Amino acid sequence: MDNRLLEIIANREVKLPKTGAMIFFRVLLFLKSLIAHPKYYYHFNKKEMRGRQVVLLSDHASRDTFYYTISGYNFVNPNVVIGYQNIFKRGLFKPFLDSGVIIKNLYEADLKAIKQMFDVVKMGGSLCLFPEGIQSTSGSTHPMNPSTIKFLKKLAIDVVLCKSYGTYLSRPRYSSSTRKGPIEIHYELLFTKDELKEKSVDDLYDKYLERFQYNDFKWNEIHHYRYKGKETNACGITKIIYYCPKCGSEFTLEEKGSHLKCSKCGNEVIIDDYYDIIKVDDALMPYKDIDEWYKAQRKLVQEEVKDEAFEVKYDVNSIDLYYDKLRKDQYYIDGEGVITINKEGIRFNGTKKGEKVDVLFELSNTPSFTFTPGKENDIYYHGQYYSFRPKDNNLKVVKYMLYVEEMHNMIDEAW
Repeated sequence: MDNRLLEIIANREVKLPKTGAMIFFRVLLFLKSLIAHPKYYYHFNKKEMRGRQVVLLSDHASRDTFYYTISGYNFVNPNVVIGYQNIFKRGLFKPFLDSGVIIKNLYEADLKAIKQMFDVVKMGGSLCLFPEGIQSTSGSTHPMNPSTIKFLKKLAIDVVLCKSYGTYLSRPRYSSSTRKGPIEIHYELLFTKDELKEKSVDDLYDKYLERFQYNDFKWNEIHHYRYKGKETNACGITKIIYYCPKCGSEFTLEEKGSHLKCSKCGNEVIIDDYYDIIKVDDALMPYKDIDEWYKAQRKLVQEEVKDEAFEVKYDVNSIDLYYDKLRKDQYYIDGEGVITINKEGIRFNGTKKGEKVDVLFELSNTPSFTFTPGKENDIYYHGQYYSFRPKDNNLKVVKYMLYVEEMHNMIDEAW
């Protein structure tokens, strides 16, 4: 197969962003942000930050957070670190490269990307990082690698934190549709370069966790803002919520308008325009919001994987990216096989591109099995991208991710 896109990336030398490319993106991001009308708040002297070399750290509450983070911080043009598969966008591939993006394999010690980040800083440039790695699944902070602080300490430049409020509620992970409602973007100077030098890793990490934490549902408990769009706030939610709290069954929840009902026991709730969960008749609902419901599922998974004999198997199609040219749909099925998840890790046994494959993704090196809601799970392994789509029920990809994360947490408490 023609791999010209991979060759372009492999032969590319990362430089500081080109002015034309950054103008293109800033106009694009500005127009995008006009739709949502976010409000920007700067908790520092803006004049002092103009041209100041920084690492811009941002939360990843929504896929749109990227737009707001870059659009609102116009004091420098940073080299943005993005996930490998996100670079292959028709119409954006070349502008991305010209703007100096650094391509990283998620959840891997990507030495090439790390070197490029240090090179940019040596050139006097700034960086933009999303340390959660992936979008928040349930509207609150996703687990983050503690090595981020060690990395920032070695970079030894000022660190600015960008925190969003309402971005998940405007565009939740389980939906591609936008809801209109208030969005706030806040910037603060998290660490000065002197603070990074003087303070211990533990002290820096404590402050980092304290300031980085977010939860859109808790925030909206205070404000009670309305978020309304073409779709209801319940539409698509079965892509992340699968457990019935009344009968304990899984993957029996059905959506209809703003209603969510268990097909097994009839337990029914409404998710309204404020994301409040309202019980219908005598429904049982012990959770205040979607995030609490999601985290209750995680706790149940924690108990499941404690069993030493734990194992789950399922049939999949193997998915890969086209590398010959950019397309509207860049993904295609390149094989099939069986996924086995157990205490060893994730094993794929099957075929890819007509060849037999038997690969084990060791649990010690696999903090997550990231997912596209209602579609597939993704993983990077030794610099190669893999994606697997279940044949039986695509809604289960969220639970497969939880299985891997919780088993990894058992052997790596830092997460």
